[in-house]
Amino acid sequence: MSRLVSRILLSIFMFPLASIFYIFVIVLVDSTVRTPNYRDREDAEFLASGFLTWMVVAVYWCLLWRSGVHWNSSRVRHTLLAALGAATVGLVTGAFAGSLINNGDGSFGIFIGGVLTIILWLVATVFIWRETTVERADRVKGASKSAITCPTCGYNLTGLSESRCPECGSKFTLNELMALQLTTDKEIE
Repeated sequence: MSRLVSRILLSIFMFPLASIFYIFVIVLVDSTVRTPNYRDREDAEFLASGFLTWMVVAVYWCLLWRSGVHWNSSRVRHTLLAALGAATVGLVTGAFAGSLINNGDGSFGIFIGGVLTIILWLVATVFIWRETTVERADRVKGASKSAITCPTCGYNLTGLSESRCPECGSKFTLNELMALQLTTDKEIE
């Protein structure tokens, strides 16, 4: 299994794990917070669960994709701004949803705002962390230095099971390809 496929699977498993963590924090806060007003305790449960779940998801997401992202100051800044924006939109939407449902029940709005914040931040990071064309060109150029290419047309022959170029049809023995590749690498240096 490739790294990318395993990362995607781990990304999919993040949602059920976050749900379990969310419920765990609700139970934990319910057993520790003592307030005479039930609504205050319920609001505290949802607020703590939403915030802590978002922190766990953010750490999990960053650790999962850290080696696949070309980190620079702009990406870090945009990621933090996306967190602030997602939290703001989540809080405003949660407050609005809470005021519409159940005569201003704050806990429902806090729940909606927390879930929305997590989803918005994840979507934003997908766009912020994606590879730019310059980064892709550098990655491809770096990978092609070790690739075996056709001496006639330059087509990348890496991974082929025969020594015939599918692009131009030229045939070479493996020894000829390796010898030509070594001389091409020396000329580049």
